[in-house]
Amino acid sequence: MVGRMWPLVAVLGASCATTSPVAPTFTYAPPPGTRFVRTVKLVSETRLVGSPFRQREEQEFVWNVGFTREGDRTVVSHQLQRVALRINDAEVLDGERVPGSALTVDLVVSPEPRVVEVRGAERAAEVLSGLLVPGSEGSSQAMLGPEQVKELAVARFEMLVRDLVGHPTAPGSTWPAADPESTVQRKTMTVDRIEPCGAARCARVSAQYEVNPRAAARRAMRRAAAFLARNGVDPAEAEVIDASMQYRDELLVEPGTLVDHAATFSETARVTFAGAQGTPIPVEFQSTLEQSSAFP
Repeated sequence: MVGRMWPLVAVLGASCATTSPVAPTFTYAPPPGTRFVRTVKLVSETRLVGSPFRQREEQEFVWNVGFTREGDRTVVSHQLQRVALRINDAEVLDGERVPGSALTVDLVVSPEPRVVEVRGAERAAEVLSGLLVPGSEGSSQAMLGPEQVKELAVARFEMLVRDLVGHPTAPGSTWPAADPESTVQRKTMTVDRIEPCGAARCARVSAQYEVNPRAAARRAMRRAAAFLARNGVDPAEAEVIDASMQYRDELLVEPGTLVDHAATFSETARVTFAGAQGTPIPVEFQSTLEQSSAFP
């Protein structure tokens, strides 16, 4: 996975809608012909505590999602309807301009389930990069290549599916889950409750994390160093005093199909440097992704 701080198109995933009863275990079974609109909003902010230095990114994606079958495989199609990106309140992507030709990224999913093919990544990278406002702040960092699009799409799918498939849906159920992020020492999934979600019934699932302090310090240090350098502070002159990282995830999914009716993923990282004469330089990173699905 390309870090937990969600990059430009890390909003592709697996989901569908159905009115089937709550299954005993989480199952990936999206019915062909299902369609809905998914909206994803991401806010990431880095700030030097006590100073005006900050970096804020706001992203919004609206996707038309649909499901078809190819033999025993499921094809999850994501057609871009709208995209917007602002950095420090300046427009980097034109949020009102939809690509001139349809931009669609398809995930081909095997019965296991796992993503065996990503289609349309080349075109997605080309169109999304072409929407950047030339010369705008952060436009070079927002550039994407086809391999990045593929990697991000697969990571998003695996995050939703890998941690749930085959596990019990009863409230109170809990189990350990692997996480590719190096800072995560232990990850635990818990079914908090079953609740209505439109015409269906959904499981609200949360993830709790124990973070490796040393790994968290290394990652926070790298991110803080880059931020300090961009704001005229030499990171080589600052010693790391302390660093911490917290994650929190919550999903609202249909157990029998793994539709994500809603989801929230958040990360907070803090690192404190010792500046000149030992003066503390606290830097904080916050990122929150919220998504919701609208069904006809």
